[in-house]
Order: sequence, then C-alpha cells, then structure tokens
Amino acid sequence: MKTAKIAAVGAASIFAVVALLLAYPAMAATQTNTTLITTSATSTTPTSIIPTTAALTPGQMITFTSTSGVWKVISDPSASVKTGTASGTATLTVKAAYKGGYALSLTSGSVSINGTSYAFGSGTAEMGPHPAHLVGQGSLVGAASATPGSFLFAAGAHANFEGQTYNTLRFDVQVNGEEYGVVLLVTATVS
Repeated sequence: MKTAKIAAVGAASIFAVVALLLAYPAMAATQTNTTLITTSATSTTPTSIIPTTAALTPGQMITFTSTSGVWKVISDPSASVKTGTASGTATLTVKAAYKGGYALSLTSGSVSINGTSYAFGSGTAEMGPHPAHLVGQGSLVGAASATPGSFLFAAGAHANFEGQTYNTLRFDVQVNGEEYGVVLLVTATVS
C-alpha cells in the first residue's frame, strides 16, 4: 500500500516538473521587462572611489571627506559606551603609477571617535588599476597615551540596486588601549 502511494506521488512530481519545463519557454516569450535592474536605472560609468576615471599621475591628491559615520568598540565588550557618531578626512598623494595600480602616501587627515579627534601621522596605501578599492595603514599622533595609535584603512566604491554609487572609508583603529571599528560615508575629490 505504501509503495503504491510513493509511486503515485513520484509520478505526479515527475509530471509536474516536465510540465514546467515545457511551459517555461512559452512563459518566458510572453514576459516583458522582468529584469531586476532596468538599463535606465543603472550607471553607465564604472564604480570608482574617485570621481574621474582617467589615470592618476604622481603628485595628484585624493581627498576623502565624511558626510556621516559611526564607530564601535570592538576590543572590550564591557565598555560603558560602545558606539557613537564618527567623522573624518583623509588626503592621500599618488607617489607612483604602475600598470597594476598605484602607490600612495597618507598626507594628512584625522578621525573623530567618541568626541576625540586623532590626527594622522604617516601612512601608506595601495590601489588597483581601476580606482575602486584602496587599502593602507598609518599611525596616529597626539594620542593621550605614551604609545601612539595605529590603524588599518580601506576605501571602497559601492552601488545600490537603483544604480546610485557611494563611497566608504573603513578604519580599524587601536589607540589608548582600545580598538575601534569606524565606517564613514565619504565624498572624494582629486586635485
């Protein structure tokens, strides 16, 4: 009895799959404009962290300025204040242009965490040939402790499903015995 029920269910399942496979081409031919993103809503320019798509040359400067941001304590789960508003700027100078990307130095900038602004000391970065991803590291000056702080950073260009692009500048900062994760929405200019 159970074998007959299993056979009947199996046959019905196979029939349904075959019917769908045969019906799909007919349904697809009658569908119009079923794409998730229409071509009119997508950007025709490549996603880049800098506003120009031309090649960068040594001496040019890329300046990131935050429009909004947030920080979070990631080293101490028992911290009394665990998150807050962040802001910052970063200026990088193109030191060398290669076929495979760019070498940059961190010229100036700062990041504000928990109401304290930390100025950047020295730092370096690299970026691929299509300015969409940038990574680097640097040091902080003027930290309250005897040991200056340090940080890793990354910039990225992103797009949403409506084709609007936006840039982020992310930091992993260690200063005064704490470690913070910082994410800034930024604008970028090249001079």
